[in-house]
Amino acid sequence: MNTVTALFQLEAKKLLRTWIILGFGVAAPLFFLIMQTEVSNNSLELYGMEIAPIDFTFPMFAFLSVVVLAIGNVGIGFAYMRSIYFFRRLRLASVKSTQFITANFLVQLLCAIFTIILLFAVATTQYSMSLNGKNLFIFGSILFLSFMMCYFIGVFIGNLTTDPKTSQTLSMGVYFVIIFLGGVTFPTELMPDFMQSVANVLPTTHAVKILQISWNGGDIWESYHLIYVMATTVVVGLLSFRFFKYD
Repeated sequence: MNTVTALFQLEAKKLLRTWIILGFGVAAPLFFLIMQTEVSNNSLELYGMEIAPIDFTFPMFAFLSVVVLAIGNVGIGFAYMRSIYFFRRLRLASVKSTQFITANFLVQLLCAIFTIILLFAVATTQYSMSLNGKNLFIFGSILFLSFMMCYFIGVFIGNLTTDPKTSQTLSMGVYFVIIFLGGVTFPTELMPDFMQSVANVLPTTHAVKILQISWNGGDIWESYHLIYVMATTVVVGLLSFRFFKYD
């Protein structure tokens, strides 16, 4: 526990010094939330339910904060730490991969929670988002599951290769594919058919859909989206620990 605590403090200091990640992780979800909510004046339809624009965009951009931190920051961050031989020093200090992943996970999670609270404050005060009929426990549980899925994706991608430049390029490539096609900045329903075909393969698309369904009181088991997210989380979670590399 002392090792995890020390690593947590170290990772928190590193994140606080990374203003680009912090700025984009906090500012981007707020920007997209305000922009898309403002341009959507009419009620929207989601699986047969008429919902307000803010109830469509809030789950989407709450998840965007998760993607920025758990995939963008983690994947690219692992490449940087490998370039400065940080993981090699961890191995020499007899730090287990589970200890580092736990500490790093908690730091990213706390930052995501801060951003989501900020989004919630803007949505309720500026756009009169109502909590009537909302099951916050179910929504929060699915959001946490989605965070785990994205975090493990980031860890797995960051450990596919030991070459820092290749790892960084791969992480950035996956990150931008998810940002533009994964349903986190633009509704997949409005994409051309060929882009929707690609989007439907990405697990983030299903995470956004099940978050929107749960937020608006729909049946989370009516579709396969939740099962897709759960299965992806288990698979990439096992792979992230299995392929963790110190060198």
